Amino acid sequence: MIAHEQNALQVAQFLEGHEQVTRVMYPGLPSHPQHELAVRQMRNFSGMLTFQVKDPERTVPRLASRLQVFHYAVSLGHHKSLIFYLDTDALLHSSFHLSESQERAYRDYAGTGIFRVSVGIEDAGDLCDDLAHALGG
Repeated sequence: MIAHEQNALQVAQFLEGHEQVTRVMYPGLPSHPQHELAVRQMRNFSGMLTFQVKDPERTVPRLASRLQVFHYAVSLGHHKSLIFYLDTDALLHSSFHLSESQERAYRDYAGTGIFRVSVGIEDAGDLCDDLAHALGG
């Protein structure tokens, strides 16, 4: 779990600085809205994070086809790094039965969609390089 957390923090920091990324949600980042609470309550911030990009229609297929270290897969919580895009419309219409206010709140959080990432125990530099190559500029 220590390796998951250390790698996730490095990946989150990399993504937060990338020009194609608009938002990173990881409790280990000071930018997370509940970072201070996480610091008080958690001993390990985990290997799970989400992020959003400027142009999902272009970025989703790029990541799915270009990533070599990350695996583009639905399952999460593996020793290998996994990533998957959750389209908001598809998710809300197939998985959840939310009230209008709950749906609005989710859309405020997720926008048109988010990448869900489980960072594994590979080399963090290799993970960041893989994302840099796939995201492009």
